[in-house]
Amino acid sequence: MFIFEIFGPPIPQQQTRFTCAGGRPRTWDPSKKDKEHIQWQIKPLAPKEPLKCPIELAITFFLAIPKATSSKTRLAMINRVILPNIRPDIDNLAYIITNALKGIVYDDDRQVCVQRLYKVYGEEPKTVITVREILQSQKVGIDADDI
Repeated sequence: MFIFEIFGPPIPQQQTRFTCAGGRPRTWDPSKKDKEHIQWQIKPLAPKEPLKCPIELAITFFLAIPKATSSKTRLAMINRVILPNIRPDIDNLAYIITNALKGIVYDDDRQVCVQRLYKVYGEEPKTVITVREILQSQKVGIDADDI
């Protein structure tokens, strides 16, 4: 199991941009620097070789508490009584993380079989990522009886 902490406010994946300059189509990724920042923090703790097995990924995004928040509301936010139903969307936050881990922690994001995402308020803005290998003998998911 690997646990990574990305310090700083969680940043969502931005859409790829397209343009046509001089009659030639061009694309670029506006989130490239953000991905490099994530990779820079992950590389020292990453496995020597990218994992090749199925992966379980748990990502917790800690958003900053607004400055003009009362102490009572702040305490409720820290204790997860009040959750952030604000932008950015949790799937856009996860998308940049799964792409940044590609080639460093695992070969490709298609290996992610289980993904748990959490968006909460925290004392300091950060992202905590837990990567766990799923053994072929492990049971994953829910049974038909559970539904």
